[in-house]
Amino acid sequence: MDEVLSRIAAIHQQHALKCYLAIESLKAQFDWPEKDWLKINKLIELEEPSFDIAILKPGSMPFEPVARRRHWVLAHAIYPYAYFTMQDWFNQSDTSEIFSYYVEQCAEKNEYLSHNISVLIAFKLAWPLVKTEKQKLRFIERFCEFVTATFYGNNHQSYPVATDYNKPKSIDEQTVLASALKQPGFWGHNLIALASILRVKDQMPVATFQQLLINLDEQCYWKFEDDTDKPQISYACANHISKQTLESVCFELLINSQRNLHQITLAESACYLFNLEWVSTKQKSQLIDVINHFSKSKPI
Repeated sequence: MDEVLSRIAAIHQQHALKCYLAIESLKAQFDWPEKDWLKINKLIELEEPSFDIAILKPGSMPFEPVARRRHWVLAHAIYPYAYFTMQDWFNQSDTSEIFSYYVEQCAEKNEYLSHNISVLIAFKLAWPLVKTEKQKLRFIERFCEFVTATFYGNNHQSYPVATDYNKPKSIDEQTVLASALKQPGFWGHNLIALASILRVKDQMPVATFQQLLINLDEQCYWKFEDDTDKPQISYACANHISKQTLESVCFELLINSQRNLHQITLAESACYLFNLEWVSTKQKSQLIDVINHFSKSKPI
């Protein structure tokens, strides 16, 4: 955890925590040699540099942040003041309140690749794993960087919806999974986002959960110009549906190529969805096809 929390975003949002959780989940499913897991960890190092300088320090607050200016400071990314503002928020409030605040922001605005919700949920799920004061402070630093880069209208990106898209009258997990398999998106981000949302379904209001599903379903029908955002996957639906087949394609994706860290979260998210009881045999075969497709994709 110490090493993961030292990794910072190099493009937009930090993914190291999300990858860390995904690797731990995959380790519980696949009994692979340690050298293979080290190789998978290298995918994180390829994308996100290590930054081991402490900004927040134990027992030290150089000034008292003004609580009423909290969101102004974060919205305008006023650094380094923002770090101390976020630290003060964590000191003054229950963390569930903080995470819930941003989950509601996710529901209000649909964001390209859904990193706003998938990375946020990774932070939420990782928080109970934070054990030391050092880890807590590094977590707050990375979380502060994430929210200032993602929320408050910063760097918002979305696309028009296809003219043939019919917004469903009612929304559920099955509907969105069907849409995400029809169009998984860039490196399967629609599947990654769906898996993330489902993990915390019981930790949010029903209306919020449904709105997140609506956002994601619509995103599956966005009109993109870049072909990498609309992969054309050949669904043979002839796969042998078994945990062994799933493991085999995940191994091919994670071990036999070094493209980017999304390989990790795609593999784990597909496994998560594959193991859900309500997912059909056909959809499980399609999930295998998705993993297989990206294991053969050219480096991006």
